[in-house]
Amino acid sequence: MIKKDKIRKCLVTGGVHPAFDLVRFVCGPDGQIIPDVAAKLPGRGCWVMAKRDILEQAVKKNILLRFGHQVLSDKKKKDIEELDEATFKNKDQSVKVADNLVDQIETLLCKRCLDYLGLANRAGNILSGFEKVRATLKSGRTNVLLTARDGASNGRSKMCQGLDELRVITIFSRDELSKAMGIENAVHLALLPGGIRTSLLRELSRFEHCRKTVIK
Repeated sequence: MIKKDKIRKCLVTGGVHPAFDLVRFVCGPDGQIIPDVAAKLPGRGCWVMAKRDILEQAVKKNILLRFGHQVLSDKKKKDIEELDEATFKNKDQSVKVADNLVDQIETLLCKRCLDYLGLANRAGNILSGFEKVRATLKSGRTNVLLTARDGASNGRSKMCQGLDELRVITIFSRDELSKAMGIENAVHLALLPGGIRTSLLRELSRFEHCRKTVIK
């Protein structure tokens, strides 16, 4: 039986999407709004689309603030999909939303991606080295290339030459890729099928859409 993806409603747009396309938030006992990027923290939560402009709206329009007051005002257990305006008007709890909350989310998602990359490497789902990666891409075994954003542009061009429908991800630096892989000078990486490939690609997509500058 194929496991169905969980579906959640964005508190900002009202749209319904797979949970892996959103970011979950919870409100701590002290009223602090906490991004739950792994969606594992206890308590009532809410979900917001993992796109930087929508996350910024959630902060600027006090949507997360209102969510926090609603959580602290009742003892229900289900995640919140609709805001109760009356609850916010009669607030008697202090809720705190960090000014840099969206930047915090970007940092958390970056770390999560790099952690997944390390796991994929230890599981044998990552190849490194120019010649190995180039040969693997040419063979059609994979169409996903991670390449350091500060790597030489001519090297990237040679790597991608003659290859169609190749997904090229350039959101990490050489240093970040090297640390995640546990090797020196990691510039070009091929993500092989199997293992946690699907989960990693989903995390990469969330991070790409939450960065200040999205590189396509």
